[in-house]
Amino acid sequence: MKPLPFLFFILCLANFIQAQSTWPDISKHQGLNLVSEADNITVFTSENAQVDDHTLNLLWDAKRYFDQVFGMDFPVSILFVSNSEWNDYAYFPPPGMPQAWAGNIFLGNEKSIVAIQAEQQLQNLPAEQLKELQSHFGDPLNMDLFYRNNVAVHELGHLYHFFEASKPQKRWLQELFATYAARNFLVKSHPKMAKATAAYAEVGSEAHFPFIKHTSLEKFEELYLPGLGAQNYEWFQFQLFKKAVKLQEKFGEKGLIELRVFLIQTDLTETEKMDYAQLQNQLEEQLGIDMAELLLSWGY
Repeated sequence: MKPLPFLFFILCLANFIQAQSTWPDISKHQGLNLVSEADNITVFTSENAQVDDHTLNLLWDAKRYFDQVFGMDFPVSILFVSNSEWNDYAYFPPPGMPQAWAGNIFLGNEKSIVAIQAEQQLQNLPAEQLKELQSHFGDPLNMDLFYRNNVAVHELGHLYHFFEASKPQKRWLQELFATYAARNFLVKSHPKMAKATAAYAEVGSEAHFPFIKHTSLEKFEELYLPGLGAQNYEWFQFQLFKKAVKLQEKFGEKGLIELRVFLIQTDLTETEKMDYAQLQNQLEEQLGIDMAELLLSWGY
């Protein structure tokens, strides 16, 4: 089977875009149409785009959940942009893939090229695996259900970290936090979607394995992000998803809250860079030995 398309290439824009002075970054709102403004969520559309009610309602639910869990309520702007106008407004390609930075969440109005490619390539799966995915994503497969909705919640999760810090000790911890946050929300509020994302992550991690070169977290940090290559980076994301599943099952919301505090308190704007032993000690001190062990375990 050919490698699945690149999934999360644009998920950590904080490492490429200079920090904005305002939240949300209103410079990205110029030329967009204001649709609604309520409860700290402002919705915009580009000229050729419409609101996707399903994804918007999902993000409403997720924000209410995250606000409650983290005791926060900062403003968020949700911007629906057509694929043809994407490069005029969004931070990064590819068109249609959710991305978040400085209080803005960009969403495509059409299916992204990533979802389209996934649907094509997944047809090459063994019959049993394909049937399993079809039970979650329909027949024919509609991977927009994953590449739009699941990724949008992941991106919103990032904002609850980026609102206070954006230079983590380890980038994989930053990514894991957003995935852990999304996993908690979906398990609590959308269990059917949570089951679907887990099924796809399992298939994706297996499908990528013959095509990857790097498997260590050290290489993840060293080569992050373009140096890893598309398929290799996505493979790491699927492995982090599996770890997030275990974290959610064992530590739930309490662990998520504590991980966020850890990321903020150990941000490189507040502390010096830690080596592995220092990081392990700090994780054990703040999160406990069991959670630290799960966070640092890596079977590759």
